[in-house]
Amino acid sequence: KTRAMVTTTALAFDNGFRAVVVLTSNINLLVGQTQDDFINGLPKSVTVYSNYDFQDETKQAKRVLKSSRGGIVIICAKGDKRLKQAIQFLSEIGAKDIPVLIFDDEGDQASLDTNIQRRSKKDPDTPASKISCLIHDKERDIDSLRKITPKHVFISVTGTPQGLILQNADSDHRPSFTILLEPGTDYVGGKHFFSESDPKKSKLLSLIDKDEKTDLLDGDAENIPEGLRKAISFFLFAASAAGEKLGWPKGGYKFLCHPSIRTAHHKKVADSIRAYLDMLSETLENTNGNEYKELIDTLKKSYEDLKKNNPSISSFQDLLDILIENINTSKVLMINTRGAKREALNYSGAFNFLVGGNTLGRGLAIKKLLVTYYVRESAKTQMDTMYQHARMFGYRKDTLPFTQVFLPPQLYVKFREIYLSDEELRDFISEHKNPETFPVRVSSAIRATRSNVLDSTNIDYLIPGKQFYPNYPYFEIPQAKVIKEKIIKKLKEFSPDLNWSKKGLHKKEVSTTEAIKLISIIKTSATNKWRDKNIPAILSDLKIQLGDGVIIKLRKAERTAGDENGLLAQGVLAGSEVKEDAKAKKPTLWLFNVSFKNKTEVSSWNGSQFVYPTIILPKNTELVVFNKS
Repeated sequence: KTRAMVTTTALAFDNGFRAVVVLTSNINLLVGQTQDDFINGLPKSVTVYSNYDFQDETKQAKRVLKSSRGGIVIICAKGDKRLKQAIQFLSEIGAKDIPVLIFDDEGDQASLDTNIQRRSKKDPDTPASKISCLIHDKERDIDSLRKITPKHVFISVTGTPQGLILQNADSDHRPSFTILLEPGTDYVGGKHFFSESDPKKSKLLSLIDKDEKTDLLDGDAENIPEGLRKAISFFLFAASAAGEKLGWPKGGYKFLCHPSIRTAHHKKVADSIRAYLDMLSETLENTNGNEYKELIDTLKKSYEDLKKNNPSISSFQDLLDILIENINTSKVLMINTRGAKREALNYSGAFNFLVGGNTLGRGLAIKKLLVTYYVRESAKTQMDTMYQHARMFGYRKDTLPFTQVFLPPQLYVKFREIYLSDEELRDFISEHKNPETFPVRVSSAIRATRSNVLDSTNIDYLIPGKQFYPNYPYFEIPQAKVIKEKIIKKLKEFSPDLNWSKKGLHKKEVSTTEAIKLISIIKTSATNKWRDKNIPAILSDLKIQLGDGVIIKLRKAERTAGDENGLLAQGVLAGSEVKEDAKAKKPTLWLFNVSFKNKTEVSSWNGSQFVYPTIILPKNTELVVFNKS
């Protein structure tokens, strides 16, 4: 997206624009990174300022604007003080009289009004939040960025647009049109890390204990948990192998550790990493001790893990020699708001360990990142926030064989949910070009964005052309048996032949009212998108859009549960069946007579059959995860 902004800036200057403002996250490191990107990407005739240097350059900026060559670019952090400085600077150089292009980089962050929910639910007179006012306000008696540049085009740029596309229709934050940027062929993204339903099949993932975060943050700083030890050992060998094969880049190779949001935790983890590196260095010096032999056995396991994706790497001893030669120059750096200075980080030429929280979570490019260790968990996960933590994404094809992500299973599940949602959203935008509504897939454990930036009275949920099903059905006797008997009784009211007694598929179109009565019988323990009490309302809304009627389909199925509680992580239908139903003019309600495959060690799986529902909405359905306005 930065390349797209640089290119668009050049095009803007070629077509009559005289100034470009780039708003960035309020992180000093990111301001400097963005300024460097624009300086390196634009002709020398363009003058690029940032908050740090434009205040004394009013005369120069006026001179540039009067000339027929070049233009000015202002890189501005989205903070109260910095925005006011930029507004004053633009006023002094006469920006009200010239065409201005404004980029809101990471446009879903900081500039959104964080008082929207309060205004919609509690106090309609609540003013917009401070940063939002300084950027967008056009009504009140204050100077805002958009007010003092009346001849502007405002472009919001982000990789996580959930907060933007779920705004009310009349919001200044909601885009009037949407362009999807396609990544280049060498881009490494979500599909490389989170496309497998079983993370054990991924070559780039290493699962660690589900309680590792507790062990790490509450335990002894010098007794770090097994997952972090493995991650560090793997990184040291991966960086050694990459350095030998690809060369050592300026700034060396990187290890990213994301433990929590708290600075105190960053310090503790940084101290733990230093202590472990000290232990490695000292033990490797004493080749005659018992500790040395035990350590070598441990390190060989990391080497073998690396070799799975790199069968042609050098021998264990050769890479160990490189590791020993460089380990004492390792840098452990805390990257947070207190330490995010403008100047470049002082990296080692070999091994670098970055420990941090929010500063590492959005926008900051981490070049030559090989290993990510991620244990940060929130009580309520936000899709856009968590996906921004995926700093392992980027143009990294050359280092992909040396890359590994270490995280607990519950966080893999969340990242995969977000990845699937992101893919569906991109496919939807690509297919519909400039849609008026946007699907955002969410689960009960994840919300699309922070609630305070949305009018929650206008948000509703669904995705067209996809299977919509509960992940935890009622499968045990007596509940499952009672539900099934009630369903059979209700089906006989529609048609005597509509049942599971014969093999194959049975289908019939019924009224929406009849379908609602039918689906209301089924109860589940779903923890994903499915909510028993919401389905009748969804079908009622569909009747308004599509007219009366729901297609009922019945058939038998045998499934394997994913855990002892009867998890069905994937839908029953094949892709071809979903596509066929997505072409229908009415919603399709499947009722499967399901039995679990035999698993004798689970006593509750006693051969009972249960009714399992799945809904497919027509592809052209307007009801999606959306803002109703």
